[in-house]
Amino acid sequence: MNYSLYDNLDKKYISELLKKLKKIILQKDLISIENNDLSTNDFRVLAESANILAVSSDIEDKLIALEIAVSLPQINKNKGIYLSSFLALRKLGNYPAIKLLEKVTEIGEYKTFLSGISALEEYIFESFNEKKLMNESYLLTNFQNKVFHLLNNNRFVSLSAPTSAGKSFILLKYILDMIYKREEGVTVVYIVPTRALIKQVMNDFTENISKLNLENIYIGCSSEVESALKNPKKSNVLVLTQERLFQLCTKPDIKKLNIKMVIADEAHNIQSEGRGVLLEGAINYVTGLFPSAKILFSSPLVSNPEKLLSTFKFEGGQPEKDNLPLVSQNIIKVKKTNKFITISSNYMGEDIEIAKLNYENNSNSKASILANVALRLWNSNTSIIYSSEPILSSNITRILYESGNFPEMKDERLEEFAEFIEEYISEKYELAMFVRCGLAFHFGSLPPIIRSGIEELFKEGAIKIVCCTSTLLEGLNMPAKNIFIYKPEKGQGKPIDKLNFWNLAGRAGRMGNDFSGNIICIDPDSWDENPLIGEKQYPIIPSSEFRLKYEAKQFKEFITDRDTPSGIDDYNEQLLSLVVRNRLVGNKMIDSSYLSNDNEKYFIEIDNTTEKIIEEFLPPVTLLNSIQGIVPDRINDFWIFLLNNQENYMDFMPIKPIYLYDRGYNRFKLIVKLINEFFVNNNIWSEVYVKKLSITGYRWMTGQSLSQIIFYRKGTNEYEGRQLTSYVKGEIDFLNSKIRYQLVKYTQIYTQVLQAFLETIDKKEESEKIIKLSSYLEYGACAAPALEFMALGLPREAAIRLSQEFNINIMEEPSYYIEWLRKIDINTIEMPNYLRKQIRSIQKII
Repeated sequence: MNYSLYDNLDKKYISELLKKLKKIILQKDLISIENNDLSTNDFRVLAESANILAVSSDIEDKLIALEIAVSLPQINKNKGIYLSSFLALRKLGNYPAIKLLEKVTEIGEYKTFLSGISALEEYIFESFNEKKLMNESYLLTNFQNKVFHLLNNNRFVSLSAPTSAGKSFILLKYILDMIYKREEGVTVVYIVPTRALIKQVMNDFTENISKLNLENIYIGCSSEVESALKNPKKSNVLVLTQERLFQLCTKPDIKKLNIKMVIADEAHNIQSEGRGVLLEGAINYVTGLFPSAKILFSSPLVSNPEKLLSTFKFEGGQPEKDNLPLVSQNIIKVKKTNKFITISSNYMGEDIEIAKLNYENNSNSKASILANVALRLWNSNTSIIYSSEPILSSNITRILYESGNFPEMKDERLEEFAEFIEEYISEKYELAMFVRCGLAFHFGSLPPIIRSGIEELFKEGAIKIVCCTSTLLEGLNMPAKNIFIYKPEKGQGKPIDKLNFWNLAGRAGRMGNDFSGNIICIDPDSWDENPLIGEKQYPIIPSSEFRLKYEAKQFKEFITDRDTPSGIDDYNEQLLSLVVRNRLVGNKMIDSSYLSNDNEKYFIEIDNTTEKIIEEFLPPVTLLNSIQGIVPDRINDFWIFLLNNQENYMDFMPIKPIYLYDRGYNRFKLIVKLINEFFVNNNIWSEVYVKKLSITGYRWMTGQSLSQIIFYRKGTNEYEGRQLTSYVKGEIDFLNSKIRYQLVKYTQIYTQVLQAFLETIDKKEESEKIIKLSSYLEYGACAAPALEFMALGLPREAAIRLSQEFNINIMEEPSYYIEWLRKIDINTIEMPNYLRKQIRSIQKII
């Protein structure tokens, strides 16, 4: 039981001092007012309180200690205050804040000021927290130290901690240390919820490998086994989405990878409907193949991290929950009227008014309110403005740009990136103009190379303000000093839940750069749901459990009347695949832990229907294990079609793409038609839509530039301003959701069924020749060198440019392309300098 030391202090007096301190700090931080009315005795009491509360077991005490320790040095330059803060932060185990304080105070090593018992305590604290990883010494925070010991001593661990707790740091170091110390040829799988996160995680690994001069480690993001197996002495870190992990598990050579550890980052996404069910299925699959692998789940602030362990029946697993951030965070409320904004902060149970400022805004649009409040309160520090919709984010950025407060920064990094945007998309694309002024919008329907460029420049501090959608909630590492929020939603018309709100708020404050972060909430009392009220933590419920427990009737109706639904129902289809796979190994719904009086009759019907589905399945039953996210009846229908046309099987074989309107294109269009007929159900895609899917997908696979793909319609290249931004967003969204997700999924199913069919009619040799159509669609290339380069983490644009240096008709071993990339002088190849930088970062580690 936690015991609060705060109760032993003069609570009334210290409470008043804390409120004063909060007001002083926020006035200084937000509106540059220096207003210090604390006496020498006040400082002494606060400093002593911080050191007392820092050793408390109560989280609220620790938060107060952190607040005091990082605030006092900002308003009092006394060395005694500095030393007191150093000691409090040491007791909290917050070494990043100590390093930052040493830097800003120019004290250097604060330990040189210690003697006697203080020096002894310091030695003891550091000896517990210092760990040697890859022959380098690291001073871990208390939480990181705990994680290190948990991972060393347990096979199954589930972590829950704030965004700024340093989870990623210790996981990355632990993985590399494990590979460094073990035998050759081990594999670690690192699962991320979206493709957008792959680049970020791979960058983190490659930077550390380069700095530490580690060798024989392959960092990849492909679900194809060949790249990871080409050098058996190398160990592998595979950064995969749940889709790619599932595909990896279906490969015949998967067992050769020797997977020793699986990390599910942002694991709370197990509750994200269809993709959450797929994540659960992928983890079940990989742990079934590698039953001795170490499994780790990492989530932001969830109240029940143990849920992830029980969902997978990982007995003896250790949950760990930590609520202490490394950066103090200020919740600031802004109340606006037509002429004023009132700034306050609820602290110690009371609203403390910080300031009342003049404010003019004649528009009540969401974009105008967010932009104008941000303009009024911006303190020249990196800031995120949260927007619920992509076009809203671009509208906010435009208002900021048109305010005249952000002239061109004449920053070489920004200019280089802006020039690349203009060449890559269009000279008229307004994002380039915004970037030159240190502004940007950021959402999922941007090209990956543009998104990652914005993220990198923002982390470097070159881009000052980013207007960002819920892509930020997927674990993207984009911390900022300030986050502005107004009526937040996750998806259209759906108020953000507490888990996602506090996950977003956790981005406020950059560890190692800021002592505190500001979460600026505009008119929170007017929000449909106010996440500031009540507990911060939120329980997670896996999507499969939620539907089976509370919506079993809906799911039962879906699977018992499978011919009726048309179109795509990813949630129910993924769940049906999961239920069928569980039934194949003897698990019935009626025996599950989700059974209740309310759903028992539905579970009996689900079991009966599932058994019938398996009995009536015509292809080899192994396909039910390896294919996910589709009603098995649709595979049956396609199988019957193949049986009826088996003498013409060559007509259904995909042909390697070469150029538009060749035989390969016509075959691809036929495959899209067959997908529409058999997999999508009821032919909901019109002939015009099938043509667009076919042309766009084919252009994408053959490596055409994004501008060629986007501006395929006559006159669209004349668009500019917001019209161009909206048009590009729509085209990228189509590319991501229809080509890189739906078509990837269905072509994967198509080729798997076709391969199985060819084997049953004694055409195994032909089945082995089937090209990897789904990989071509996902990566946007079909040339072997381009695919090898992208598997290393190079962006599509750089990989395709490099692949143009090879004769397309000559196939080399994968190692040839890697060796060529290692040795090539990139300056001899004509390309934008921004792409050269991407390539050099990969050359350092291969």
